[in-house]
Amino acid sequence: MSDHYPAKPSAPFPMEGGCPCGLIRYRMESAPLIVHCCHCTSCQRETGTAFALNAVIESELVTSLPPAAPVVPGSPASSYAQEAGPTVTHWVPDAETARISEAKGNIIEPRIFLAPSASKQGQQIARCPRCAAAVWSFYAGGGPFRKFVRVGTLDEAWKVGPDVHIFTESRRDFVHLADGVPQYSMFYPKAKDVWRKESLERWEKVLPQVMEYRKRGDLIE
Repeated sequence: MSDHYPAKPSAPFPMEGGCPCGLIRYRMESAPLIVHCCHCTSCQRETGTAFALNAVIESELVTSLPPAAPVVPGSPASSYAQEAGPTVTHWVPDAETARISEAKGNIIEPRIFLAPSASKQGQQIARCPRCAAAVWSFYAGGGPFRKFVRVGTLDEAWKVGPDVHIFTESRRDFVHLADGVPQYSMFYPKAKDVWRKESLERWEKVLPQVMEYRKRGDLIE
């Protein structure tokens, strides 16, 4: 395990988050297994930015919440959120989304879109059906059991930094990595190289389901 890896996550959890319009809301019940800062060109294209910051966590530890009024999140300089608009009450959902929402007590789940990936297995991106913002992704390796939550959608995103930089071979030149966390030119070879002991133990509990999923060759619908 890397000597640079923190013994404990620095940010407080549980922590809530959601999409810009407030229709999709969720709560991460625990600290993530690990936070990736990915500099691959696929992430650059999918996000329209220089990198993607993803909090990797067991799907069962992400709780869906009812919609809320939209806000602009706070920051280190101003920790309080600012009201935004229009509000979600202005939105008329289609019949299918309304049916699902009613069945789940006004909780609306994101819609899943397939994006091609270099592995050719695809990435399932969960987006708000109203504002289309991405809130998390699923990759074939972990299937529906592991979410890659977009850190920027958390209400206190400034408290959650990367634990590892990956695919730095395609890092943009203006991005200077001076945070002291491990860096890998591609993906790190083994989870034990960078994950906390607690994270490894948590994932071991989910792994049997993941292995069965891989064996069946299931797809995320």
